[in-house]
Amino acid sequence: MRIRYAVPVFVAGLALAGAGLTQATNYEIRTTGTVVSKSADALVVRIDDHGHRIKFDVDRSTTLPGDVVSGRHVSVTYHPTGSTGQAADSVAVVPRSDTMSTAWASPPANDDTKQASN
Repeated sequence: MRIRYAVPVFVAGLALAGAGLTQATNYEIRTTGTVVSKSADALVVRIDDHGHRIKFDVDRSTTLPGDVVSGRHVSVTYHPTGSTGQAADSVAVVPRSDTMSTAWASPPANDDTKQASN
């Protein structure tokens, strides 16, 4: 009789734990590097930190100035789109002397936090 009640309680606990895991905070990451190539839906940048090339997905929501061309030094703010993908949120041309390492930015503030700080 104990098993009859224990199994449903255990399953309900797993369901609640899974729901909590899906509400992870979305972080944005920022890095600098040199543009290798640019297309309508992608930007490839050779990162200053380690020299690897990273492809960033670009869409209509991406802030992408017109002067971002191959060879320009840029700062890219992006977020992960899965285990291996990245989507650029904003790109800005920056001086080469303004190099910085890849750094975690703070999570985006929600509207309540913005209003409370004003």
